[in-house]
Amino acid sequence: MIEQKFNILIVEDERLVAKDIAARLSQAGYAIAGIADNFDSAIASFDAHSPDLVLLDITIKGDKNGIDIAAAINNTVPTPFIFVTAQTDADTLQKAKDTFPSAYLVKPFTTNHLIVSIDLALHNFAYQKRGSEEKSIINKEADEDENIYLKQDFVFIKDGHTYIKINQNEVLMIESEGNYVKIHTAEKRYLIRCTINKAMEKMKQPYFVRVHRSFCVNINRVTKFDEHDITLENVKVPIGRNYKEEFIKNFDLH
Repeated sequence: MIEQKFNILIVEDERLVAKDIAARLSQAGYAIAGIADNFDSAIASFDAHSPDLVLLDITIKGDKNGIDIAAAINNTVPTPFIFVTAQTDADTLQKAKDTFPSAYLVKPFTTNHLIVSIDLALHNFAYQKRGSEEKSIINKEADEDENIYLKQDFVFIKDGHTYIKINQNEVLMIESEGNYVKIHTAEKRYLIRCTINKAMEKMKQPYFVRVHRSFCVNINRVTKFDEHDITLENVKVPIGRNYKEEFIKNFDLH
């Protein structure tokens, strides 16, 4: 028995065959997301139930076949699929290979062969997905690192295809906009792909202080402040309740 209930969509135009496959899968601990016998019902069931894996017969009802369904899946939400078919001719096999299936089972097949193929398909897909996500994170961090460079008291900020040299003390504040930040100076604002935490990590000067989840200010450029707001060169920034005490510590009030 499998530990996690994976949902499997069965696309098979022979009703008795579909029911037999469903029974084998249920016995092995899988959940059946649905049974479809044509392109439209298969896509509708795929969209409605988001299965973890799809078993595809190639010859089904209608003008479109299982290979067309595989291509549609590849163009929507990447999901592992296995062709389950009696067709072994070279032309069909080549068309099937072009969709990159997780396996190609030729009827008739044993339950053990079916379950092993599904288990490997789910395992390999999870591994590839995890690797892709880790690569995406690495690429994102690399992009952030390449958008801002530190050189003593200066930063070089990417502006288009050029890096602009700015004295850090000329930076009024750093403003977060999701995966981007705006670095404000008195003359210009620079939008770069970088998180506010990463920008603060790069610009390690003690006068950069977080005052809000979306704002970090240069306390050397603060012209006035009250209980709720900070003003820098006529630009007003809110003070977050959780950051107020830390902000006040930067001033000698005695």
